[in-house]
Amino acid sequence: MKLVCHIGTPKTASTFLQNTVVENRDWFGRNGVIYPDLMSPIPNHITLFYAASEHIHDFAREHGLKSREDVLHFRKKMNKTISDQIAQAPANVHTMLISSENLTGNLHGPESIQNLGDILKPHFDDIRIVVYLRRQDDAILSMYGEYMRKGFNGMSFPEFVEACLGRPSPTPYLYYRRLLSTWIDIFGKDALDVRLFDRDRLAGGDILRDFLTAVLGPDRPDTSGIRPAAADNTGLAAPVLEFLHRMYPYIPRRRNDALNMDRVRLSDRIDALPATPRPRMAPEQSQRIMDHFRPANTWLRETFFPDCDGAVFPDRAPGDGDSNMGQISIAQFAEYAGRLFT
Repeated sequence: MKLVCHIGTPKTASTFLQNTVVENRDWFGRNGVIYPDLMSPIPNHITLFYAASEHIHDFAREHGLKSREDVLHFRKKMNKTISDQIAQAPANVHTMLISSENLTGNLHGPESIQNLGDILKPHFDDIRIVVYLRRQDDAILSMYGEYMRKGFNGMSFPEFVEACLGRPSPTPYLYYRRLLSTWIDIFGKDALDVRLFDRDRLAGGDILRDFLTAVLGPDRPDTSGIRPAAADNTGLAAPVLEFLHRMYPYIPRRRNDALNMDRVRLSDRIDALPATPRPRMAPEQSQRIMDHFRPANTWLRETFFPDCDGAVFPDRAPGDGDSNMGQISIAQFAEYAGRLFT
C-alpha cells in the first residue's frame, strides 16, 4: 500500500484540508484512499507526533503520556493501529492518507523523524511526504495570531519576531533548509513533494485542488462531488491579538504545570472575537524577516525549484508602510472584555 503523509507546515490550511477529507471520507474511499483513525477522534493525526517525538510535549501530556515508558507503549499501539487499518481496508484501497502539521510544527530533531520513519516504513511499499511552505513573514504573522489565540505565551509581536529569528526559535520549521534536509536524510529526496503555499503556485489557484493533485496525481478523478469544509482557523483581528497579549498573565494556557481550565472554558468565545481588521506588519519588518531567511530560501529554490525564474518568495512591492500590530483603543478593549466575560 502507498502512504501519502501530509506534514503541514503550520498555517498552510492544514485544518481545512483535514476537515474536508473527514467530511468526504466516502468519496475518498470510493477512489481508493483511506483516512485512518489513529487513536484520536480529531481529524489531525497529531498522535503520530506523540508516538515519534523524543520529547514529551505539553500536548502529549494532555493526552495522558507522562513518561518515556508511556511513549514507548503508545508507539507500539500506533504500529498495531496502522497495521489493523491496512488489514481492514476495502479491497479497492491503494493509498492511506495521513495528515498532521505537528509533524513539522512540533516534531523536531533527526531522532524524532527517524522514529516516525521507523513507525511508517514497515507498513508501506511507497511513501510520499507532502509539505507546503509559506513565505516566512506571512507565516510568522499568522503564527503569532495562533499563539495569542491559544495562549501559548504573552510575547508582544516585536518580541515574537525576535524569538522566531533567534535560537531556540518557536518556529524552527521556517528554516526550510534545516527542516527539509532532515526529512531527505530519513525518507530520501525523491519522497518529498514540496509545494508553495501561494495562490499563484497552487494547482488551479486553490489549496484544495492542489492537495487533491498531490494525493491522487494530475489525472485525479472528477472532484466535483467533494464538499469543502467550512473555513477554520481564519485568524483574529490585529487589536484582538493585542487584547489577548495584554490578557495573557490572567488567562495563560497552562497554570501550575497543568492545562488552565479557565482558558479552556473561554476558548470558544476567544475564537468568536472579531477577525477584522486583519493583522499587518510594516514593509521594513517584512523585508528584515525575508532577508534573514534568504540563504535557506535560495537553497530551497536550487534544490526543489531549479526552473524557478527568480526567488521562490519574491520581495514585496512597496506599500503604504503602516503596521497595525500592538494597537488597541480603550473602547475595543472594553468590547472584547465584555464579549469574553459576560
